Parts: sequence; structure tokens; C-alpha cells
Amino acid sequence: MKKIIIYLTIFSMLNLVGCYYQQQMSPEEYNFNEKLDLQVTTKDTTYSLSAKDYCYNNDTLFATLSKLMYKDDYWIRYRTATKIPVNEIEKLEIEKRDEAVTIGIVAGFVLIIVGIMVIIAMETEIM
Repeated sequence: MKKIIIYLTIFSMLNLVGCYYQQQMSPEEYNFNEKLDLQVTTKDTTYSLSAKDYCYNNDTLFATLSKLMYKDDYWIRYRTATKIPVNEIEKLEIEKRDEAVTIGIVAGFVLIIVGIMVIIAMETEIM
């Protein structure tokens, strides 16, 4: 039973391993239909938007923002909608996952573990 728990824990940790990279681009270079997490910078504000919090239509980015407000000894979270015209966006930063490098890291880790187990098994058989 302990081995099963150990294996599940190891594979759960491998799931968290991932290679991400950020890419800066202009609004003309980005396809807004990709629906990736964005950091949008305008002349006076920077917005961090998750993929589900924005929609692109007619050269305008419609975003839903979460804000916290402290009122009467309580923190209140509320959501507001805003429009960001694409011509006012100075730069976009997107975060993408590199699947090939992630698979390579996980496969390399598994091969190292298997190699160590084979060496240990060979040593115990010799003795």
C-alpha cells in the first residue's frame, strides 16, 4: 500500500513540472481567439487577465476585472467590466507552456529513476 502512495505522489509531482515562457508582442501579432492568459499594458494601466475574463470583438477587448474593497471592517470582492480599445494597447505579454521540453524533463526523470532501480536490483542480485 505504501508503494502505491509513493508512486502516486511522484507522478503527482511530475504533473506540476512544466516549462513556461513569456512572450511580449504587439496587439497586431496576437490572435485574440487563442484565449491565453494575458498581461495587457496601456498608456496608464496594466491589466492581468485570465483566458476566461476577456472577449475580443470589433477591435475592442472586453474584460471583467476583480477588485477588492475594504468597507465597514470587511473586504468586499466585486467585478467590473471594462473596454480596452486595441489601438490603446502598447504591449501584450502572454504565457505559454512548452510541451516538448516538459515531456523531455519528465521522460528524463523517469529514465533516471528506472536506471537507479536497475543498478540497485543488479547490486542486490550480485551480493
